[in-house]
Amino acid sequence: MKAINELKLGALPLILNKQLLDSEEVQRERSRFPKQAVIGLGQGGGRIAAELSRFGMDTFLVNSSKSDMEEHRDLIPADRRIVTKSEKHPNLEGTDKNAQLGFNIAVENKDIYMDLARKPEITEAEFVWLSVSLGGGTGNGALKVALSYLSQVRKKVASLPDGKVTLGVICSLPSSDEKGTSFRRNALAGVSVLQNLINEKKIGNVLVIDNEKIRNYYDEKALETKNKTQIDAKSYSNMVVTSSIVEVSTIPLLNGRSVLDKTELLSTYSTPGWSSISKVNGLKEENKLEGVIESLFKDNEVLANYDYKEDTRALAGAVAVLYPSRNNIDPRIADSIYTISADFLQSKVNHAIANVNKLESITVYGLSVLSTPPTRIQQLREELKQWEQIEKEIEEKQKADALSLGLDEFNDFFTVDNEETSKSMDEFSFEDEFGSDKPAKKVDLADLKDDF
Repeated sequence: MKAINELKLGALPLILNKQLLDSEEVQRERSRFPKQAVIGLGQGGGRIAAELSRFGMDTFLVNSSKSDMEEHRDLIPADRRIVTKSEKHPNLEGTDKNAQLGFNIAVENKDIYMDLARKPEITEAEFVWLSVSLGGGTGNGALKVALSYLSQVRKKVASLPDGKVTLGVICSLPSSDEKGTSFRRNALAGVSVLQNLINEKKIGNVLVIDNEKIRNYYDEKALETKNKTQIDAKSYSNMVVTSSIVEVSTIPLLNGRSVLDKTELLSTYSTPGWSSISKVNGLKEENKLEGVIESLFKDNEVLANYDYKEDTRALAGAVAVLYPSRNNIDPRIADSIYTISADFLQSKVNHAIANVNKLESITVYGLSVLSTPPTRIQQLREELKQWEQIEKEIEEKQKADALSLGLDEFNDFFTVDNEETSKSMDEFSFEDEFGSDKPAKKVDLADLKDDF
């Protein structure tokens, strides 16, 4: 990672813990910052990836719409903004939220995804993130194809000693404000792909952004730059996720009474399951620690919620307590945070306790990986049923409105008088001239394994 003053951080300093990133401890060891690469699929995934690219992570964007990627031209070089074309649909740019079309386009371009997985920037990274909006069409449609190749390559070149694949996914779920069945069908289909890959241990953690949680972002004053430019809700969400990943990735650079080393961090990232990363700033020694830890793992302003039950056991967990160098923390507090976290997650927890010269208050970071997906998934299923009913009623009303016009008497108005040449419009066909317009053949990705 470059020095902070060498980075194009955009609006990130508004929320970034610069006291940590700009500290002597981190800057002295920044060459050991975990080498991470990012691949952004579609428009939503591209925006997440672009934020992470600000920290020098090798970043590639893949999209069927060139215009969607142009907003990142100052951050991502042209040769890393990859357009996927379709021979079957040569005039299309984008998929209009049609994930099945996005999948077909991805299959047409599977060589692009295979070549991308083999690029040195990807194979030489210590960890690779793939980012995507699950409500969309292009990125979500390409998810299965991209991860099929990436998983194979990462397992060959960069798996951990225990066989974990150093490949994670950052994805977003649609909010209830996004109307219609398509967003929800897309998202649930994408979740199904990810759950299958988790079950097969072909990927590591899946970090989930819940767009439903940022619906109230504007209830208070939106974040503003120095020039009074407001940051929109989704950009803010991406900034929070980026700052969380980057700040946590600096923890292995710190010395302390207890250390979260790079292998432990990568092992947590590479655990197959559904994950969350969060922090609590300004912890005071008089705070009730049980409540702090519960809030640390359960409450996050942009990441999805999980149902932590009494019998819930995390697959992996980590907690880091960072405190100002000038104020030595009571060791009982640091030790208690570790014990309470382990009890809350019912799991082994890797932990770090370190002092940082520029910190102004105690900051606690928490990571967890669970076997069960976020609670928002079930809400999406319920919303899908509701929208299916709404759309059915709309279709029925449309038909009823058409019938109410009473225009049946004009059905034969546009016919030829001569009986021999009379044809209804249904009989006209352009198939002989332009070919059949049959739906695209369903493609099974099982054959992708033979291509690598």
